Amino acid sequence: MLSGAEIKKLIKEGKLKIEPYSEEIVRENGVDLRIGDEIAILLNNPEPIDPEKLREIDLSQYYKIFKADNFVLQPYMKVLVTTLEYIKMPEDVGALIGVRSTFARLGVSVPPTLIDAGFEGQVTIEIHGGAFPIILRKGQRFAHVAFYKLVGEPVPYKGRYQGQRGVTLPK
Repeated sequence: MLSGAEIKKLIKEGKLKIEPYSEEIVRENGVDLRIGDEIAILLNNPEPIDPEKLREIDLSQYYKIFKADNFVLQPYMKVLVTTLEYIKMPEDVGALIGVRSTFARLGVSVPPTLIDAGFEGQVTIEIHGGAFPIILRKGQRFAHVAFYKLVGEPVPYKGRYQGQRGVTLPK
């Protein structure tokens, strides 16, 4: 796991890019990401989705996407949010995203989310509501990212989410 000092060094050398960047988001052993302005609510739709046929499905029946400066995460609601930050990862560093402890203590959770080495784009993060409503705001430090140096020959990410902006639904 990389220390805050090592993360700052990677940023200074231009190997790790975070835009917009602010010193306050670099922590002791990671970076706090902030909520962007695009949200996708996962709708309750009983019609099954076949992940192998996503191109054939009208995803608007499963997601409601909108922009907002803040929104209320209702109890047990599931949403996708985009990060305010656009990230360009080094080819030899990966990352794991978790929810910041303040939000975890409010019952909010984030499923394990990886940022692959070589990934570039805004990050789409799934958020699960807890037992009571929580107000989430654009620019709020919400997720914590721990960076890890890869061991062995790195294979940089070249997947279909490369360069994504805004909430990106499954492809």
